[in-house]
Amino acid sequence: MTKKKVLIHSDFPLAKTGFGKNCRNIMEYLYKTNKYELINLAVGSLTTNNQELERTPWKTIGTVDPDKIQKIHQQNDPKNWDAINRMAGYGAYSIDDAVIQEKPDVVISIQDIWGIDFSVDKPWFKKITSVLWTTLDSLPILDKAIVAAQKTKHFWSWADFATKAMHKMGLNHVKTVRGSLNAEHFYRLSDTERLKLRQKLNIDKDTFVIGFVFRNQLRKSVPNLIQGFKLFKQNNPKLKTKLLLHTSWAEGWNIPKLLNEHGVQMSDILTTYVCRNCGVYEIKSFSTNDENCNYCRTQKSQTTTGPGF
Repeated sequence: MTKKKVLIHSDFPLAKTGFGKNCRNIMEYLYKTNKYELINLAVGSLTTNNQELERTPWKTIGTVDPDKIQKIHQQNDPKNWDAINRMAGYGAYSIDDAVIQEKPDVVISIQDIWGIDFSVDKPWFKKITSVLWTTLDSLPILDKAIVAAQKTKHFWSWADFATKAMHKMGLNHVKTVRGSLNAEHFYRLSDTERLKLRQKLNIDKDTFVIGFVFRNQLRKSVPNLIQGFKLFKQNNPKLKTKLLLHTSWAEGWNIPKLLNEHGVQMSDILTTYVCRNCGVYEIKSFSTNDENCNYCRTQKSQTTTGPGF
């Protein structure tokens, strides 16, 4: 039986990004079925000859061809080079070659809408089964997404509220397909394990913890989150509540300043610290970006989580 060839255009599966993890889950699952011939057009800064591409059991193609990008630079004003490099990383200048060379039966593009919408007007897009699967995480829906959905037969949104918003626009073909989950790694702990974990981390068993995992970037709605948390506490005064921010406090929003502006106590906020030396993590209130580790006793080795660590 001839295997269907599937090209997945998304982050490199070994990259420590949300899209990378999502792509890895999907690629590993499909690979184990042995039903498909898989190709990954790896979004990122990987060049076409990077040896990292050989680490996957399926074929992986880098998005950045240095020679091609150099020629594009020569044809454009230097002030546009940063934008060209960014779009090259998304695969804007390599996806045509990948489709022509690999001749996939299906193309699934998974990324923020501005990193995949350039494919909808390609000559091959409607000739083969092509899917745009994107994270629409705010309202109003971006114009780019609306235009892309209008041109796309298969348009998937990670967020159900975004799907409903697009249905109201008459785009009833839009479907909610949530981000992937590896159930071998992510599952509900038993009540006993949960209690032990709370005891280890000095979190009272009656405390209601709201967790938020995110990259601390200014485009993320951190002020809204803090406002919502304050409102939740006001509406539930008898409930012991903590907000756990699993993120870097060294970039993006000045979280202590936001807390102060909105009248939220630092003691109500928890964060994750990880030791650069021993790798053990700890949940506690934020104090500084470099804390002493209570486990290996290394000075200033604990840091909040981020893409770098």
